[in-house]
Amino acid sequence: MSAKNIHVVIVLFSLIGIETINVQIQGTPSDGILGQTSLQLRCSYTTVTGEYVTGVTIQVKINGQFKNIATFYTPSVPFNASLTTDGNYLTNRVTLTNPTTYMTDSAVIQFSQVACADENEYMCQVAYAGSDGSTSASSGVANINIKGNPKQPDSVPSYVPSTGIEEGNNVVFTCTGNVGKPQGRFKWVRYRRNTNGDTLQETPYESETTTAVQMTGTCTFNGSSQLKLKMEQLDNNAVVRCQVIYQDVPQGSLYRQTDGINVYYSVRNVQVTKSPIIPTFTEGAGPIILTTCTSDGNPAVTNTGYTWYKEFNTSVPLWTGPTFVINNVVVNKTDNYICVAQNSFNGQTFNMINSIHIQIGK
Repeated sequence: MSAKNIHVVIVLFSLIGIETINVQIQGTPSDGILGQTSLQLRCSYTTVTGEYVTGVTIQVKINGQFKNIATFYTPSVPFNASLTTDGNYLTNRVTLTNPTTYMTDSAVIQFSQVACADENEYMCQVAYAGSDGSTSASSGVANINIKGNPKQPDSVPSYVPSTGIEEGNNVVFTCTGNVGKPQGRFKWVRYRRNTNGDTLQETPYESETTTAVQMTGTCTFNGSSQLKLKMEQLDNNAVVRCQVIYQDVPQGSLYRQTDGINVYYSVRNVQVTKSPIIPTFTEGAGPIILTTCTSDGNPAVTNTGYTWYKEFNTSVPLWTGPTFVINNVVVNKTDNYICVAQNSFNGQTFNMINSIHIQIGK
């Protein structure tokens, strides 16, 4: 039987025939939201001719037994509905409404703030009198489930190591926070980006588990999840995002992500070009020959990280800087011109070379 719409018919038998009183209790909605105001418990009854209701109680299951938490009165009794001792936990959180007729009506508990303690089993009991005297009838049981919405993760995902990360390092990211009730989970996404911050590649990670512990007083779950990544060159300036998934639905704004992650990698992709671009230069024909060296690395190669040599004499540097100019275009300057690019991090130095042939004829 659905807890969302419980209709219980109680059939009472008397010595002179069958008399019927309908008693039902309904929670609307059956899934209350923690902290919200939309939850209502309604005990409804319908009597037959000759019967009239004298009082209503709504009960909740406490330690395995149903206990009265609220007492309601019909118009013949000039009392306001009230909480019982067992219902004191509802103080300042509910409004009680008495029935207004004897025959067909309802008693209502309207919640102004839903709490964890409201998740329980409820029933109601209607006292009434008829031709055979006074008796009572009870409803079936209505189950109220309390859900708690998740929140944004506690903070930006932490990661270890947090500095000095090199290509090839394993980095562990950790995300924590309120994942709601029922328990949600965290989803990880890595966004590889260029130096302008534009996303080049988006990689979701769905298999990482979220462990959670129910938090005292809130009944929601505090979750924790980790992601382990082996860092590559392409992860330089990447961001890693932790997003809440609640009831299998990504929660749009409920995420936090790292800033761009700095990943060191050794110098590479050294390229040497010449200008003008011709196979052979003529002695004395032009004012200069310009050679340029470029590279990739993090940290980037500085101007002083480029050193030029002629192949026939690599012991003597020609120039320091990304460009080398041959001012006097003469035959004896024909050679392979070598560029050595260098960067350093974490106490290590890395070199990469490339060269270009400059041919000068008469």
